[in-house]
Parts: sequence; C-alpha cells; structure tokens
Amino acid sequence: MKVKTLTILAMALGFMAVSAQTGHTAAVKLKAAYFLPGGVYVKYFKDWVNHTNKQCSGHFNISMVGPAAIKSLEQWNALKNGVIDLHYGPPNYYKGVMPEADVTILAKNETADQRKNGAWAMVNELHKKKMNAIYLTNILNGVNFYIYTNKPAVNKRFEGFRLRSVAIYDGFFKFLGAQPVRMSAPQIRTALERKTVDGYGWPLWGIKDFGWDKYTKYRHGPGFFSATVNIIANQDKYNGMSSAGRKCMMDQAIWLEGQWPSWRAAEAINQTKPQDDAGIKYVDMGAGFSKKAEALYWAELSKANPAFIKKIRPLLSK
Repeated sequence: MKVKTLTILAMALGFMAVSAQTGHTAAVKLKAAYFLPGGVYVKYFKDWVNHTNKQCSGHFNISMVGPAAIKSLEQWNALKNGVIDLHYGPPNYYKGVMPEADVTILAKNETADQRKNGAWAMVNELHKKKMNAIYLTNILNGVNFYIYTNKPAVNKRFEGFRLRSVAIYDGFFKFLGAQPVRMSAPQIRTALERKTVDGYGWPLWGIKDFGWDKYTKYRHGPGFFSATVNIIANQDKYNGMSSAGRKCMMDQAIWLEGQWPSWRAAEAINQTKPQDDAGIKYVDMGAGFSKKAEALYWAELSKANPAFIKKIRPLLSK
C-alpha cells in the first residue's frame, strides 16, 4: 500500500510539473538601452516602455539602461549582437552598416501612414537584413532640426562657424560655409562655454534640458528633417518570443504611432517657451533653407541605395 501511494504521489507531482511548464510560461526578461542620459527625448521612450510592460504583462518585461551603462554609439552594435534586446536611438548612429537607415527623417507624413502604405515594411526589411533587428517604430517624427548659434548668420551664411554636427547634416553645414565638428551631446555645453564651437544642430526640443539655453542666442530656421529616433528589437530575441508576446509588442508600437501627433503638438508648446524666456531669437532663413537641406540629403541617400530610395521616397510624402 505504501509503495502504491508513493507511486501515485510521484505521478501527480510529475503531471503538475509538466502542466506548469506548458501552461504557465514565465514572462521573458528584456533589456533595453536608450541613447541619452535623460530629458524630454528619453521621457517618451520610458513612458512607452512602462505602458508596454503593463499591457504585455505575463508575456515579457522590459528593463532599461542608459549611456552610463552602454555608451550611446555602442548601443546599436550591442543590439545587433544580442547583448541588449531593444534599443532606442537615432538611425544615423548605425549608418556605417546601413547607409539608408535614416531615410525616415525626410518623411512628410506620419509614421502611422508609413505603416499603412508600405514604407514601414521596407524599413523593417532593411533592419532585418543589415542589423539583425526588427524595426518596431520611431519617436520624434515631425520634430524638426534647427541651427543654434551664439552669433547670427551673415547673409544667410555661416562662413567660419564651427558647428557641432552629425552625419545627417554635415553636407548641409558645409554648403552653408560652416565647419562640422564631432562631439557627443553631453560635451556640447562645455564646448559652448569655452567657445570651441559657435553653435550646433539640434531639434526644437531639449535645449533647456542640457543647459545650452544659457549659451545660445539664435535659432535659425525654418526647421529641417525630423529628429526620428527608432525603437528596434534584436531579431533573434523577438522571433524567440511567443506569437502572443510578439503581437503584444508590435501592438504597442502601433498604439504609440496613434498617440504621437497629439503628444508632439502639446510638447512643442512646452519646448518653445523656455527658448523665448532665455532670449533665443528666431532667425528666418527663408523657405529655401530647409528645402536645400532635404535636397542635399536625398541626393546623398540615393548614392548609397538608389533603387531603395526611388521606391520609398513617394511613400514618405504627404
């Protein structure tokens, strides 16, 4: 009797173990890295992660680290190699492996429209092939760049100016007579203070976050490009999740695209006032200013992948 009882107990425990394994899979732990230490640009990504963790509870949980843990310019490669599972950063950071990565900065339509008309699928396919990544969505579409300086342009030119730049507008700055200078965002304040640069290219948002408003006197526009920052996932990790988990993650990307236009409009008001309060004067450089920036960059991207650019360009128009 005792042996029979033990046998039944062992069978019951074995059945329970199998049931637990098949019916109650633990939530997958995912690690995300974001490219800036804080401020308005990181806020919306953190909001999205917190929302996604709630909506997808039981499927996965995302923890976050910033550039203090993984340097900004190394995060994309960490994602590609599976060291991290998600990355929030500008696509121009990985132009070396994907020259056409940041084509969406030239978009005139909403990201939600790009998903509907096929542009999103084209960008996603590029990320799969060249970055071992899934392109979920982006934040900051429609937030334009400007040229900020401590002295005004002369005859709509920046001859002799040293301007902090990134690859996407190097050509434009050179066309305007300026010398592009490379440095990370956290280094800009010291460079302005020491006057080793005369200005910088940056979107409308975040000037006060970094303390640059104290050293900035002019904002030259109209704005050009969009400050698109991608949210991408490691392809291997993404594919290894359950179908329900993958669907939940993508559903939250789609949700973000629906929310973004109203978030952007409200934030633009919040970001313009601090610049006005700091006495930063807007200088209108004329309609040709932004058009020239866009024309130069379309030409550069076309050299890298002419067939892709020819196909996607109409899909990024209004």
